[in-house]
Amino acid sequence: SLRACYHAVIKVWYTLRMNKHELGELVDYVAKQGTLAILENTDEQNVSIDYVAIFAKDTDEFENMLRCAESLGSEVDKKMLKTGHTFLLREPLETTAGNVSYLKIRKPDPTRTQRGAPDFTIPNYQEFKKKYLKSSGNFTLMVREDYEMIELKGIDVLVYIKNKPFEDSIGKSA
Repeated sequence: SLRACYHAVIKVWYTLRMNKHELGELVDYVAKQGTLAILENTDEQNVSIDYVAIFAKDTDEFENMLRCAESLGSEVDKKMLKTGHTFLLREPLETTAGNVSYLKIRKPDPTRTQRGAPDFTIPNYQEFKKKYLKSSGNFTLMVREDYEMIELKGIDVLVYIKNKPFEDSIGKSA
């Protein structure tokens, strides 16, 4: 019947809409997996979460997460639009690794099978780099135009330890 069809459509619509709580749980999952990877591969205790990218699995999920993120903050870092949209959140999302103020919703990409990528900063990046980059095959140095970072593959995440905070790399203060 038409009524049953209408209710089925409404149910699907509500299922597809992501809310702040669900997005927050996903951000926390990525942050937690990143922290675990750092703890399992280093003796570093003083890491701060700086930024989280969530990798959308398909176009529908991307659009859903994007709508939710748009309602939580304003877009920044427009030079990286080809891979997704980055937001400065009006209210940080709380995670087990600390508060997240910057969130990227990344477009679906078959080369990114992970769920996301948390970025961390540490007090002495150069010391960390010297200690772990050569001593372990788990770390990879990645040099960008205006910053560098060390990549660590975790369970379902790509972890980045950066030599400067995200807001410095976009020239915008929070």
